[in-house]
Amino acid sequence: MFSHPAPEPVEPTGPSAAAPGEPALDRRWRAATAGWRPSSIRSAGAERVWAWVRHAWEALVAPPAGGDDDGPVAGAGAPGRSGTGSGHRVDDLLTVAALLALQERFLAVAAGEPVPTEVPDPRLEGAALDEDEALAVVRRTWEIDPADAGTDGFAAELSGFLQDHLDELAEEVREQLVDRRGPTQLFAELWSLEHEDELEPADEQDAAPPFPLSTDDIAWIVSGVPGPEKHTAWEWLTR
Repeated sequence: MFSHPAPEPVEPTGPSAAAPGEPALDRRWRAATAGWRPSSIRSAGAERVWAWVRHAWEALVAPPAGGDDDGPVAGAGAPGRSGTGSGHRVDDLLTVAALLALQERFLAVAAGEPVPTEVPDPRLEGAALDEDEALAVVRRTWEIDPADAGTDGFAAELSGFLQDHLDELAEEVREQLVDRRGPTQLFAELWSLEHEDELEPADEQDAAPPFPLSTDDIAWIVSGVPGPEKHTAWEWLTR
């Protein structure tokens, strides 16, 4: 008699709302993560993963402290580098995709599972990257005949090139983060994504974002509760 429709399942919070960071970078972050589905994160702690991606992304787009680095990954610090007229957005989006691949691979290693060999095409996850932008990205590395565009199988070929590019970019961001953050901090951050039980309980009144981790949390993760999984994950991250 008083029946009501079943409530719609609630999806985890999307990247913009779940990832506080430097206010000056909010507009770029929103542009880079527009359209990404919350379900793109294959983890129970989606909000925490997005928070880490934002934290790591900011480290990559900021100028290096020592001035002796090769610069922000994928040219993210240079307006218009993408060659698509999109300014920072395309490079920022690709960096986000590479960071998602990095954390997924790390968590697979830490769980004793096979490392994912493919990086999903971010467009399949809802990312706002059109075919012309994807084509401009892959042309930085590979020669693609413009006459092929529109032919049967071209979309699949382009997606494959883009995935190969992101596979290389995931390795590049790992190297840059190890260099900029140090292996200990980066390991602790990634390990904490599925091991919140190894963090100091947060004060109920503490509304601070989950990253950066405190020095106590980093020390506890790195020096406490040893195990083969940690050793394997550390070796993989610092290889």
